[in-house]
Amino acid sequence: MWILNTASDELGNSMNYMGSALTVWNELSERFSAVSGHKYYETQCDLFKLEQGNDSVEFYFHKLKGYWDEIRALEPTVKCTCGAIKYWELQLEKTKLIQFLMGLHSSYTAARGQLLMMSPWPTVNQAFMLLKQEEK
Repeated sequence: MWILNTASDELGNSMNYMGSALTVWNELSERFSAVSGHKYYETQCDLFKLEQGNDSVEFYFHKLKGYWDEIRALEPTVKCTCGAIKYWELQLEKTKLIQFLMGLHSSYTAARGQLLMMSPWPTVNQAFMLLKQEEK
């Protein structure tokens, strides 16, 4: 089975005698999909401590995005049919923009102020592109 070929030797050896790929998949899912409170806490701490420092805007943004993606993967999926999910996503986008701007080097203070004066606020991706252009 291809799944066993992609797993580590230790993991693969423990699943050699399972009857189907589905059985292996379900076993792996049960073992590794449980969200660790410690991992979630650790990732949130890393996210809130992250600052650009001497990194480029692009490197800083991709580190930040990596934390956002990891947190999204650790959180349960929300199923909503009432339409409130659009409001939640808008709030999440604002939070990401603020997190991105908070960690920027102080040399971007003026640009940060200009972005926050825009109406409506730019998306975090738009802000990233504008700051990346300014950096060059």
